[in-house]
Amino acid sequence: MDLLIHQNPVAFKFEISKKMSATSFAGCALIREAIKRLGLRDIMKSFSLKKMGYADEVICEALILLMASGGRCLSDWEYLKGEMGFDRMFGGACPSVDTLERYLRRLYVTAPERKSEAGQVGYTTLLEDLQRILIRKAWKKIGSPRKMTLDLDAMILETNKADALYCYEKVKAYQPMNAYCPELGMVLAHEFRDGNVSPREGYQRILERCRKLLPKVRWIVRSDSAGYNNDFLDWMTGERIAYVMTAPETEALDAGLAQKPTWLPLIPDGINLGEEIAEILYTPTFKSREELHKRMNERRYFLLRKTVGQQDLFPVQQLIVTNDLVSSREKIIKKHRGRCGSVEYFHSQTHQLGMDLLPSNSFKVNCAWYGLGCVTHNLLRLLQHHLFPKDWKNMEIRTLRFRFLRSVAMVLQKARRVILRFCENHPIVPIYTQAWQRLDALTG
Repeated sequence: MDLLIHQNPVAFKFEISKKMSATSFAGCALIREAIKRLGLRDIMKSFSLKKMGYADEVICEALILLMASGGRCLSDWEYLKGEMGFDRMFGGACPSVDTLERYLRRLYVTAPERKSEAGQVGYTTLLEDLQRILIRKAWKKIGSPRKMTLDLDAMILETNKADALYCYEKVKAYQPMNAYCPELGMVLAHEFRDGNVSPREGYQRILERCRKLLPKVRWIVRSDSAGYNNDFLDWMTGERIAYVMTAPETEALDAGLAQKPTWLPLIPDGINLGEEIAEILYTPTFKSREELHKRMNERRYFLLRKTVGQQDLFPVQQLIVTNDLVSSREKIIKKHRGRCGSVEYFHSQTHQLGMDLLPSNSFKVNCAWYGLGCVTHNLLRLLQHHLFPKDWKNMEIRTLRFRFLRSVAMVLQKARRVILRFCENHPIVPIYTQAWQRLDALTG
C-alpha cells in the first residue's frame, strides 16, 4: 500500500532587517574577476572617453553585468544597484542609469564604406579590442584549430522606436549582420544596421574582419540565399575559402528539372530522411566566356526534394551551391544543415541578453548596446565552456543565469577584501569553488 506524504502547512511572517547585506546575483563576482584577469579591464581603461566622474571601466563593467544578470533595459540597473549586497560587491560606487546612457553615446561607431546609401550601418570600434581578447583566448583553449566554420546571417530585431525603419518583412526593425563560429560558440564580428539595409549587403566586409582576427584559420562559410552573389562567391574561391550555401531556387528550378536529373536517396549517417538529391548543371550569370567557364568549373549545384506520393508530385525543397569539388553529397548537405542549428541558436541567445528591447531611439546608442551584448555573450560562453561542468556546455544563457549568476550570498567587507558567504549546503558552492580554481588556468 502506497503511503502519502503530506506537507505541513507553513505560516509565513514578513520582517525587515536593516543590517543584512545580501545579493541575489553572487555569480556576478566571478564575471568581474574574469574581466580583470583576462585583461579586459585594462582595455576598458584605455578607452579614455571620460575625463571626470566614473571611469570607463566602471561603466563598461556595469553594462556587462546588467546584461549578464538579465536586465532588458537600462532602467533595470536601478534594481541591481538597489541591492545592498550587489552595491558592496560592485565596489560601492554604482553609476546612475543616465550615466550609462550618456556613455553609450560616447562609444565610437565605425561606418564602413558602402555602395548603397540606404540606412545606417556601423559597429563599435573600441569594443573590437575586447572581442579580440575573448576570441583568441577561446581559440587557443580548444587547441588553435586551422579549420573552422563561419555562419553568416542577418537577424531582425523588431522594435517600435520612432527612428526605426521598415525591413523587408514590412515591420519596423533593426537588422544586424553577424558572423558566428560554432566551434567557439562566439560571434566573431557584427554590423548593426537599420531595417531597410539589404540583407545581401556586407558579406565580404564581415568575412574580411574575421580573417584578420584569426589569420591562421581556414574558414568554411555557410549562409542562406542572401549570401548568393557571384562576385562574393568568386572572391571566396580566389581566396581559397570553402563555402556551402543556399542558392535562389527560382533561377535554377526550370533549368535543373528540364535536365531530368538522376535522383538518389539522401541518407546522411545511415538515416533515411525521406529525401532525394540530384546534382545538376546550372549556368550562372556571366559577363564573358572566361567568367562562365571559370564559374562552371568551380561550383557544384544540388537539388533536394521530399519523396512523397507520386513521382510527378515531388516538390523541390532546396538548391545548394558549393565550391567543394571533392566531398560526397551527404557530407556537403550535412555541413550546410548544421548552420540552422548554430546561427539560429545564437540569435535566440542574444534575445536573452536584452537585445529584444533596444534602449534608445538613437542608432548610435543601440549600436553600442548591441556591441556590448556581443561582448557579454562571448564572455559568458568562454566562462561556460572552460570554468563550469561539462554538462553545462550547451546550456542556454537564461539557464546559466538561473543556476549560477542568480545565486544568493551574504556580502561582507574585511581587510580590504569583499567576502561572499554562502550557505554550507547550497548546491552552487562546489561549482563556484571549482570555477574559481579553473579561472587561474584560463587566464594563465
